[in-house]
Amino acid sequence: MTAKTAAAVLAAMLLSLPAVMLAAEQPTVAPIAAYVDAVQAKIQRNWLAPEPRASDLDCAVDIEQDDGGAVVQVSFGNDCNADAATRASLEQAVRRASPLPYAGFESVFQRRVHLVFKHSGH
Repeated sequence: MTAKTAAAVLAAMLLSLPAVMLAAEQPTVAPIAAYVDAVQAKIQRNWLAPEPRASDLDCAVDIEQDDGGAVVQVSFGNDCNADAATRASLEQAVRRASPLPYAGFESVFQRRVHLVFKHSGH
């Protein structure tokens, strides 16, 4: 291989390197979906749900947080079919999970988050 050919091969490799690196860095899940999943997962890890759990739980929870992820307020909409004990346990889970994920999600962070917790009895 001549010096000219080696230089051309090296230049071609260097030109293709950023494209390969960018392809490897692309997230498989949209950033906002990853953020919501991280918030919901942290809350679920902290949820000590009363037993027996409602077999058809469908409960929307609205969370307000400060800029660092500390929970400021938790509320339930009319579209929550949980009983009082389940609502209380879910609110406690949100508060125990505080601060919610923030680091790494700054670009998609939202002060108000609307989550839906479901349980089908299985």
